[in-house]
Amino acid sequence: MKGLLLFVLYFVVSCNTSSHPRHVDLEKVPLDYVSFETLFFGELYTPLENVKVQFPFFFPNKTSDSLWLEKRSDSLQQLLFDATKSISKSNLKSRVTRVLQYVHYYFPDEKLPQTAISLLTDVDYSFRAVDADSMLLLSIDTYLGVDHPLYEGIPVYIKNKLTINHLESEIIDALAPRFIPAPRGRTFLDHMVQHGKRLLLHDYLAPGLENYQHIQYTATQLEWASTHEAEVWRYFIDNELLFSTDESLEFRFLLSSPYSKFYSYLDVDSPGRIGQWIGYQMLKKYQKRTGATLKEILAASPQKILKKSRYSP
Repeated sequence: MKGLLLFVLYFVVSCNTSSHPRHVDLEKVPLDYVSFETLFFGELYTPLENVKVQFPFFFPNKTSDSLWLEKRSDSLQQLLFDATKSISKSNLKSRVTRVLQYVHYYFPDEKLPQTAISLLTDVDYSFRAVDADSMLLLSIDTYLGVDHPLYEGIPVYIKNKLTINHLESEIIDALAPRFIPAPRGRTFLDHMVQHGKRLLLHDYLAPGLENYQHIQYTATQLEWASTHEAEVWRYFIDNELLFSTDESLEFRFLLSSPYSKFYSYLDVDSPGRIGQWIGYQMLKKYQKRTGATLKEILAASPQKILKKSRYSP
């Protein structure tokens, strides 16, 4: 009986012990944080010329100063700026720093961004985080929360992503091209594996996130994906999609959309981007079966990953 209890205790402890280092044990990394929206829209007493000198890359030569001054005092822009005041800047900086600490741990030779700059982008949710080499740009007006009144009119499947809960995921997605080689092939499998590698990178660079946050699903969407994983995979196999180069597959299963497009009963309640999630599951199975390191996984070919993962939910 005592032996059984010890086994159970060991099992529980081992299942709850992360293989990733704790944040408190990571090496500190330098990061300056600048709230450009505060300087531009909040500190109106600061002359425009002074702002332009500090941030010349935000001011194209073709745009006249009169247009910048008009934008600076625009009522809608000021409303958007006021809304961003609810986001804690110190919390934002600490969360960006934490991701960069994990980047430094797993990729110690990588030159990290030294400055994070938040700014307003008229809710341009196409670029919520941008890797600009030594800088990381954050579209702060795209993190106000799903139910924010300023997001009225934006489709629900997009609004679900416009929350500070997905900040880390956006940062990692912006940095991912540094570590993941571009796919050489054009097949559906190539693209699924590419997304799977990106999502696996989340496990390492933001290990504290909930599973649904990595792919920026809701908890309900993640539940659907988990419940229907085998059916989705069977659909891909039965319809011989893995090695297809049909460009419509990206629209149907990989790009953001209200739902994935099987043109069958599976469409009902399905989340968009289900092909990304399947690629993610394949990568996790490959990791489990091979014991490969993160860098080895990111360098592995899609064909090798498919074969050695023996993925078959």
